[in-house]
Amino acid sequence: MLEISYTKKGTPFVWASNLHQELQIETPLRVWFPRMIDFGFELNQDYSEHNSEITTIRGGKSLKRDWGVHLDMAKHIAMVQKSEMGKRVRQHLMDQDKKVQDGAYLTHAQISVLFDLVKALGFFSIQAYLEKEHFNVFNKPTEWWAYRAKLFNYSTDQLQEMVKAIDVKYVNQRQAMFHLDRFELIRMAIVDLLIAMGKSETYAKNVALFAKKIAKEIKPEVYDDRGLSLEFKNPQQIATIIQIKERNERQSELSSL
Repeated sequence: MLEISYTKKGTPFVWASNLHQELQIETPLRVWFPRMIDFGFELNQDYSEHNSEITTIRGGKSLKRDWGVHLDMAKHIAMVQKSEMGKRVRQHLMDQDKKVQDGAYLTHAQISVLFDLVKALGFFSIQAYLEKEHFNVFNKPTEWWAYRAKLFNYSTDQLQEMVKAIDVKYVNQRQAMFHLDRFELIRMAIVDLLIAMGKSETYAKNVALFAKKIAKEIKPEVYDDRGLSLEFKNPQQIATIIQIKERNERQSELSSL
């Protein structure tokens, strides 16, 4: 089935040539796709043009035309074919689109941003900052802890029992979780950040789960930096933290998430 590609800004699309082949259209691509455009689609909004020079069998040069088709347009094109293959392609595109929207598919740019975030979110001060950001967006103080327990699948009482089982003393929930699974703190911070950015819970959870897998691989430092007189953050971590705190005031790499 059709492979999803991404623009530099992270917008998902399919190539018109692949869509043409998948739909088993007999009319040549150069004739067929302009007809599809006539349904009211806009250049650089619904699709983009791509021309490349190729070498022919005889050694000459030829211009190859193709188009990057955004998923909504591709789904519409599949639907108007009024064929069984058109239905299958449309359903496939709808399934892929949902995975993109739910954070199940990530671009290279998004993964790169996640690596930087994982390296910076091991600090308790930043985790607490993002939790407060999420709290302000949630805006239901009396329901906060019940909501959070459901969001992360454990309550305060359950957390206490888990820590008690390993016989560790702690002052607050963050310290308790540190002893149980320190990379879970990074997952929670990613969820807090993404929901504060307006993403859905499903998207935030999926992306955060991937971030935790990254954390397990690269093993970033996770510790309580609050109240320390020395600054242990490196320049890249500081730059990422600045992006997190100033994401609404200026263009940020976080916008790709």
